Parts: sequence; C-alpha cells; structure tokens
Amino acid sequence: MWNHALADGTGMAQFLQAVGDLARGLPQPSVLPVSCGDDSLPELPPLVTFIEKMMVTLQPQGLVYQDITVPWKLVDRIRSEFAAAGHRDDEPCTVYEAVVAVLWQCRTRVVMSDTDAPAPLVFAANVRKHVGARDGYFGNCVTSAVTVTRSGEVANGDIKDVVKLIKRAKQGIPGQFIKNDENVANGEEGGGLHRQADYYSAPTETMIEQLADVLFGYNAFYVSSWRNLGFDAADMGGGTPARVMCHVELTAVPNCVACVPCVRKDGANVLALCVREEHVDAFVRALQNFVM
Repeated sequence: MWNHALADGTGMAQFLQAVGDLARGLPQPSVLPVSCGDDSLPELPPLVTFIEKMMVTLQPQGLVYQDITVPWKLVDRIRSEFAAAGHRDDEPCTVYEAVVAVLWQCRTRVVMSDTDAPAPLVFAANVRKHVGARDGYFGNCVTSAVTVTRSGEVANGDIKDVVKLIKRAKQGIPGQFIKNDENVANGEEGGGLHRQADYYSAPTETMIEQLADVLFGYNAFYVSSWRNLGFDAADMGGGTPARVMCHVELTAVPNCVACVPCVRKDGANVLALCVREEHVDAFVRALQNFVM
C-alpha cells in the first residue's frame, strides 16, 4: 500500500523497479527517480480537484468485492468487430477499452432503473506525456476523464458504440492541459487553460451541485487501469511477479481496477467493488451472457 500524496501508480511502479535494480546489484537504477516537487507541471482541472475533494467526504455504499476475468476471446472479438466496422477517425480498440466497455455495459444493465438516468463513467489517466513530466518523475501525474450519457444508451447500445464513448472521453484528456494561446497573447498570467467543456475549466456552483448528484451516486462507475503501470516489471532478484494484486478498500463509489497484470490468466483480470449484494448474481450473469 502507498498513499497517493507520495506518488501515483506509475510513480510507485517506477520506485519499485528502482529498488529492484539496487537489490539485484546494479550500481544505480535504470531510471533515476525525479523529485515530485516539480513546479513546472500544471494544476489539475477544477473538475478533477472537485472530484478528489468530494471523495473524502463520502461514506461507503456497501459494495461487494469481486475478482473478475474478462476472457481474451471476448476482448479479441470486440476489438475485431470494432476494426471491421471501419471507424476511420478512431485508432484500433485497445484491450482496456474493450474490457471497460463490457464492464460498463453489464453493470449498467443490472443497476439501471431508468433508461434516461445518467450513467457516468470516470476513469484515471496518466498524463505525463501531455504535461512534459521528466522521465522518472514519480509524483502524482494523473487526471480524470469523465463521460456522462443515458443509461439506456450504455445498456442497450451496440458494444462498439460503447467503445466509441470511451474513446471520445480519452481523446479529450490532452485538452485539459493545453494552454490557451489567445490568453497568452493578451498577457494574462499563466496563459490559462483551454478546456473542451465549461465543467472542466470553471464549474459554477449550480454545475457542481448537479455534478455531485450525477458523479457520486450508485449509477456512476469509476475505473483505473493497471495494465501498463509497470508493477509487473519490478524484480527484487527472484524474478518478476506472477500476479499483481492491489488492496481494494471499501469505497463510496462503484469502482474497479482493470487489467491487473497476471501470468497464465485466460483473460483480463479485474478487481471490482462496483455492485451491491442484491446485484452481484445478475452482474455475473450479464458477464457470462456476453461470452456465450
């Protein structure tokens, strides 16, 4: 366990890899750690700061822990179908996008009480390459991508369209940290930040109240991915781990850690706290029906 006040997932994985390098007798780590005190990095968007502050005020919802495997044959099928559909403006469907699309759709089908109710998806994203963080930077360098659509669109839509919703949210991430050149030209201090939506840049009190109701209810789904963090590359001298695990704490919002590295798994491993007891069986059935 570690506290995010020290580092994010990528940073902690880099730190463990550095410890492993020294434990194996290397004169210095292959990637030298860079201090987290980098004032050149931009501040988080106000919406992301709002989400983080709200999290510490919420009470657990009584969500049930589940260890889920999304089969590779299902992941491959979704990726192939997406490619065959010829989405010319999109890059290929990733493993992460396919896995999250399955989880989001199955979960929404189970918990949905109204097809018009919002079904928010919030996922963490490493933004080191977007903000110019130096190699080895181990501090927090993540933001949150948010997409909100109707429950019926997620639950009853084609899985390829659900993938597209996830892709659109990912495509908006760089825009959270692009400096507004017009403000720079006008001599405004810091240049400001250009966002694709008002709720990212300057949410009003009304927006915040609306977002609180939407983003922190049972319909919301929070996802983080450990697929490419690097925990599976840490080697203390006995080899790299066969499986990476994380301590899934009781949380106030439905969430999961997707694509946790695991050798000899026949699918993508997911550690989840995303449904209440009354929805566990239906959620498992929905996942099973996807494979059939």
